[in-house]
Amino acid sequence: MSMFRTLLGYLKPYKYLFLLGLGLVALASAMELLKPWPLTLAVDQIIGHKPLDVMGWKPDLAAISIGVQLLTVVGMLVGVHFLVGFVQLLNNYLTIRMGQDMVQDLRCDLFDHLQRQSLRFHQNWPTGDLIYRIMGDTYAVQALLMNGVFTTVTSTALLLGMLVVCLQMDAELTLYALCVIPLLFVAISRVSRKIGDLTTETHLKESQVYTTVERIFSSITLVQAFGREDEERRRFVSESQRSFDRKLSLYALQTVYGWLVSGITAAGTALVLYVGVRHVIDGLLSTGELLVFIAYLASLYTPLNNLSVTVGGIRGSLAQAKRVMDVLAVDEAVPEAPDAPALAVSKAEVRFDAVSFGYVPEKMVLNDVDFICPGGSTVAVVGQTGAGKTSLISLLLRFYDPQKGAITIDGQDLRSVGLKSLRDKIAIVLQETQLFPMSVHDNIAYGKKQATREEVERVARLANAHDFIAALPKGYDTILGEKGSNLSGGQRQRLAIARALLKDAPLLILDEPTSALDAETEALIMEGLERLMENRTTFVIAHRLSMMRRADVILVIKNQRIHEMGSYDELMARNGEFARLHAIQMGKGRPEKLPPHPLVA
Repeated sequence: MSMFRTLLGYLKPYKYLFLLGLGLVALASAMELLKPWPLTLAVDQIIGHKPLDVMGWKPDLAAISIGVQLLTVVGMLVGVHFLVGFVQLLNNYLTIRMGQDMVQDLRCDLFDHLQRQSLRFHQNWPTGDLIYRIMGDTYAVQALLMNGVFTTVTSTALLLGMLVVCLQMDAELTLYALCVIPLLFVAISRVSRKIGDLTTETHLKESQVYTTVERIFSSITLVQAFGREDEERRRFVSESQRSFDRKLSLYALQTVYGWLVSGITAAGTALVLYVGVRHVIDGLLSTGELLVFIAYLASLYTPLNNLSVTVGGIRGSLAQAKRVMDVLAVDEAVPEAPDAPALAVSKAEVRFDAVSFGYVPEKMVLNDVDFICPGGSTVAVVGQTGAGKTSLISLLLRFYDPQKGAITIDGQDLRSVGLKSLRDKIAIVLQETQLFPMSVHDNIAYGKKQATREEVERVARLANAHDFIAALPKGYDTILGEKGSNLSGGQRQRLAIARALLKDAPLLILDEPTSALDAETEALIMEGLERLMENRTTFVIAHRLSMMRRADVILVIKNQRIHEMGSYDELMARNGEFARLHAIQMGKGRPEKLPPHPLVA
């Protein structure tokens, strides 16, 4: 019920449309009550010549020909069905439109919620599963509030109307007709819970298929390089088959459930037919009245059948809704005060004050890190794999918060300022450049969407990217492949540098920007990087000497701490850890434990 109340909140913006829909439901239900009466007029008044009696009004139809009477009855039959169908058409459009709008609202809320979550959340939650919850499970709000609510209201209103009419026509027959209701409730209670459980399993298996597909195709280069297509196909087939098996079990149970409900209502109809014919023989009912009663009986059982099916559907929709609510209930977003002031940067001085951090509290990856980076200087961070270099940069971007200590920019604790204002002040160039399947212009302008074409071209020239962009089929309007697959590694890096230049942020993070490039391409990249680093406080996760020599300060991280700190010449003169790592890179020394790639983050 708590979850249902939460979902009802998505109905609030559409409450007037919802009330209009309920009005259409009431109108359609009232008109449904008129459907059988043309039949009794045809049988009793036209065929049986029984005098017409409408609430005490007894018109003389002798002067009206049989043909006119028959045409009138046929016209009434067609008119009533047409009007009922038209009202139902309006109601269906209204409910579908409201349902789709509510799905969109829930889907956007879920998407926004996921975007706010920390990297820790996204590292622990399968991407494919999240995609399925956004694209598939959010339809639960439509099924619950529109199909469930409207079907329940419609069926209940129609059931009560039919029940009143049937009791007035023949109370005994009506009681016989209602004998099947206890059996229907038994069927609902026994089967609907199983339907809900199977629905939960079905969506779980389906989300696992999404996860498998996302994992395989996001790593397709590796899959093909190692020739593992057959193995990945077997894994996909296995996951897909388990999903289909669950779906088949669910469909089978729903089919059996429908067959059981139909059988119960058929038994009720047979009982009413038997007793009704006896009543006609005994003169208690006319033939037309029996036909009308049986027509009403079908209309009486239809809402009962709809209600029983709706209960099973609600069980399944609740299972989907729970998967959405489970994600919304998890809040691992980096905390931010609603009234947090924007970060004000003047000198762009960065300070780590006794910072300790671990992805899990009991296992620190950084311990008591303490240093000051003066504004406008360049800091290179070096160390063996796993030393904590990337973690240090992640703390500066506030992807995570330290368990101890504080990080400040110009004296402002990062935890006390607005998160967006912090990241607006930082540009970043990664080792693996992230590009999107949109135009070159839009990729460069990703950090400054209002940038003009002139601004984009200017920074592209500064990043030595303009010439190769101009040679593309549509120049700056060329649509890139997924992750920039139609560009070389050096070209992608130059676009990343242009993007950072355009953002024009006072702080800059370079994460191994030249580690995978040849010497000629590196020279082009370094020209762009030098322009980018001018007058900016820069943090570099360094590997190559070309980056280390340009640093004002080098931090050597070892055993989760800053082991050495100083300029390139100072650290080489000390002949300590940095000199040892330098010798390894130059092929003049051996590592202590022979890591595969020393100095690589």
